[in-house]
Amino acid sequence: MKESIIKEFDFLWQYLDYWAEVDRNYPALKFRGEEISYGKFKDFADRLAASLVKVGVKKGDRVATILPMSPEYAYTFVACSKVGAICVPMDVRYRAAELRGFLGHARPKVVIALDSFQENDIKSTLAEIKSEIGNPEVFFLNSEPYFKDLLEGEPLRDSNSTTTTQSPDEDILIIFTGGTTGVPKATLLSHKNVISMAIGELKSILSYLGREERMRSLVHLPPSHVGGTTELFSVGLINGSKMVLIDHWRPDIVLKELSEERIPFFGGVSTMFALIFSIAAGSNLTLPPVELLVTAGEKLNPELLKRMASWCEKIGVGYGSTETAGFATFSLPDDPAEKFVEGYVGVPFEGVEIKIVNEKGEEVEEGEVGEVLVKGPMVSKGYFNQPEETEKGFLDGFWISGDLGYMKGNELYIVGRKKEVIRVGSYTVLPSEVEEVAMKNPKVAIAAAFGIPHEIYGEVVWLVIVPKPGESVAEEEIIEACKKELADFKIPKKILIRESIPLTRLGKADRIKLKEIILGELSE
Repeated sequence: MKESIIKEFDFLWQYLDYWAEVDRNYPALKFRGEEISYGKFKDFADRLAASLVKVGVKKGDRVATILPMSPEYAYTFVACSKVGAICVPMDVRYRAAELRGFLGHARPKVVIALDSFQENDIKSTLAEIKSEIGNPEVFFLNSEPYFKDLLEGEPLRDSNSTTTTQSPDEDILIIFTGGTTGVPKATLLSHKNVISMAIGELKSILSYLGREERMRSLVHLPPSHVGGTTELFSVGLINGSKMVLIDHWRPDIVLKELSEERIPFFGGVSTMFALIFSIAAGSNLTLPPVELLVTAGEKLNPELLKRMASWCEKIGVGYGSTETAGFATFSLPDDPAEKFVEGYVGVPFEGVEIKIVNEKGEEVEEGEVGEVLVKGPMVSKGYFNQPEETEKGFLDGFWISGDLGYMKGNELYIVGRKKEVIRVGSYTVLPSEVEEVAMKNPKVAIAAAFGIPHEIYGEVVWLVIVPKPGESVAEEEIIEACKKELADFKIPKKILIRESIPLTRLGKADRIKLKEIILGELSE
């Protein structure tokens, strides 16, 4: 019987050590055309781990990064896991107020950062806020004190590390949750959380591909998002993949790498796919052959699903969050894609329990809509130094999602978010219902619906449309389409046409931020 390629280790760093021992010369990372082998990756991670210990990093200390998805981030994340430190990735686009808030909360012992990113002067910002975030040691990629000096010492040995006393339940990662659910929360993720999620995702992908092998994979999401660090990078590390790292989202670079490296699968949110199709159509780019497309984060609209199916026969969907280290469910290879437009997001991974509850916390009947609760080995134990948020967000080992959904047997269906639900009088409107109608118009690239306060109804529906490049959309044609397909209380009272709208870090339409902008404009 053939041995499985998927190994089950207790600690994340063990996967790097394992693959480096299997074949030191096998390519681990490709970044801007340069390849780094598993042997070199392990060597750099071990040297960095020893240097972190030397500058005083102990088990439980935080090491923050302000880096794009890059080899330096990969070394840091794995080195932290070796010494029991907690990696805290920040987005390279964060400015002073955001870094002051996030790093002030995390209180890192060490910060590793780019000097600048585009127009963002990160080095000056860190100098400005350093005393407010605990005076950490700071190292930069392109100026003194140099990060590269941390890679030049002696490698880590068991005798000068904490690796011999680690527990799989110790945390190795803090990811701040995205901006669509209110105040960001510092989600703690352990070795066990990350590994169990990544194994579940990897098994699902390999089952779709119909074979077990070391794959090439594309790591195109930022480290500060769970999709970048766990769903892409950690899955790749556990698989022993050759990982192609992209430092910021660019559809043209994504298509180029998928083609050149013959990467078998690609994952992204609906907005990413919409942008890829829009750019490909406008520039006559050929979509490279792939064997599987994976999406999550938003309900698929029928028009986008058609475009995805024309690119690739196999499509998979999953459901999860930062608090579940990524996916907790995934669809099955035999699932018909038509189910995805109903909100179907797959079946739970092994060891995962899902409950649907009403507002009293009571479990509802099968098929009845309620709030989704998730329990399993990938579920976070809570938030770093936020006991009140932890108490609100977790109950008896279950993560309280804030998502509305229902079960059909063991299949999970998601219908929307509690906080994004629009309440028109006594009626409930899901933004996706309105957006799906608008997206059927072939001239529409992005649609985002939200509720605007109304003195009689409480809220009414407004809709923002972003046309595809070179196209124009009239408000009347969208209204007419909505009248044909939606109840009267769901029809937008106003439609705004914009060239762009705010997106979350993962590229989803940020309805909460968009609503804030519109309300701000109305109050001027």
